[in-house]
Amino acid sequence: MSKTRLSVTCHSMRREDLPEVLVIESLSFAEPWTEEMFLQEFTSEGIAEPLVARVDEGSGERIVGFLCAWIVSGELHINNIGVHPSYRRRGVAAQLLEGMLGRAYAKGVTVSYLEVRESNEAAAALYKCYGYHPIGRRRNYYDHPQEDAIMMRKALL
Repeated sequence: MSKTRLSVTCHSMRREDLPEVLVIESLSFAEPWTEEMFLQEFTSEGIAEPLVARVDEGSGERIVGFLCAWIVSGELHINNIGVHPSYRRRGVAAQLLEGMLGRAYAKGVTVSYLEVRESNEAAAALYKCYGYHPIGRRRNYYDHPQEDAIMMRKALL
């Protein structure tokens, strides 16, 4: 598969998207979110902002990535981003992040926060490209393997 930028469309996640999202989640994380955890995103209306990235492969659309975030008290909290392994390094996560930042800005959000595994240099580099900077560390935040999280912040002006 070519590693050129893939053009995707980002839309609000729907319940019927969960089977594809759960596959991506299980391929992406040692401790994947459960179906129940994703379902909670749908019951937090007005707070949760789950997105999916779709690509049209000619034979139909396929979900290739997702982003889950919360908007609370004027703050955007990025909780989870996953991209199908076959579509990584093609700009999918960047387009999801751009879509979410645009939505947050339109809602008057002034700041965004996230945590990233200390060893996840690719994700940290992406976040830095979008203006996030490290503000702290959460010791042993992740399990399997146990690892610190780097807390990052971005001002939305």
